Amino acid sequence: MKDFKKEEMISIAQRENNEKRAYLFVNAFQAKHIPVSPLQALSLFEALAKKVYSQNQSQKMTIIGFAETATAIGSGVAGHCPRDAYYIHTSRENMPKKDIVVEFQEEHSHATEQILFCEQKEKMLFQSKKILFVEDEITTGKTILNFVQALKQKGIQSEFAACSIVNSMTQAHREVFLKNNIQLYQLFTMEQMDGQKEFSQKSIVLEKRAEHLPSWIEYQTVFGKIDPRLGTDAKQYQMACEALANKIYDMFEKKTGKNILVLGTEECMYPAIVTGAYFEKRGKNVKTHSTTRSPIVAREEENYPIFNKSSFESVYEKGRKTYLYNLTNYDTVIMITDAHSFNKMGVKALLKALKNYGNDNIIIIRWKEHENVL
Repeated sequence: MKDFKKEEMISIAQRENNEKRAYLFVNAFQAKHIPVSPLQALSLFEALAKKVYSQNQSQKMTIIGFAETATAIGSGVAGHCPRDAYYIHTSRENMPKKDIVVEFQEEHSHATEQILFCEQKEKMLFQSKKILFVEDEITTGKTILNFVQALKQKGIQSEFAACSIVNSMTQAHREVFLKNNIQLYQLFTMEQMDGQKEFSQKSIVLEKRAEHLPSWIEYQTVFGKIDPRLGTDAKQYQMACEALANKIYDMFEKKTGKNILVLGTEECMYPAIVTGAYFEKRGKNVKTHSTTRSPIVAREEENYPIFNKSSFESVYEKGRKTYLYNLTNYDTVIMITDAHSFNKMGVKALLKALKNYGNDNIIIIRWKEHENVL
């Protein structure tokens, strides 16, 4: 497993038009904003899991990841649980209202609403001995406190814990968690920064205008999806992602060339990372990251993590703006999405963004539950 160093992993970037917090930590290895080896991303998730499970071997857990950036981290942490566990991630997608457990606010975010859905609430939440929240970063802990309060108001009386790759909480914030009996685990601690941090207007990189579509585009549907938005057995979800990767490899290994990007879409990150790792283990040069709803300023500046930016409608929904960062040229791009409605205009705009950076061979995979799901 890679020995991760904080200074190699974490950079600071400017949020676009966010008055509550002007910056965010960008993690070079978590496969969200920055393309990275999928095996390195999975190794990072395993390192965080080891921090948690070294002290939590005996209790059956429900692990909850936060949309959208921590959906993959949560999946990875859940997949390494040494015993049976459930995994759910919060969502901003339109899911069945009957399955809503709680709604709460992530106040500093670009999209503040968080919803926890669960089909089997009694088993996965009310009977859970311990609930573990998984984040990419914890800054003040307010989102998690809001979440715990909302769950307690529903009558859920589990023990609570939280883990993150980066924790920049002050001692005062940590004492609030201690007072509420919420355990904390993290790989790295960082100093909290001024939320109104100023960034220079110089060196901002403007978007390229997207005009043309790639020459070769192939669409395929693969069945067998399990949706962690509604709650799932963690190991079953891991197996479903691995089965997806196997199918995609068997279908396209001979068509992909040597250098591949496996691209996830918004909350659907982990299936892309697992698929990318499957190709990488078999000798391909692979990078993975995903589209995001998080608007970040791109700059041409030394040590600044985001050097180009494309924006387009979401593949999930008309009118929703999404972004993709640090694009470059690959022999083949494999995009994996679990979008139900499949906004064709959004797909077309994403394809043009990929073409802008020389990507001419695109495979689009729709992952669906089973053949009778439209």
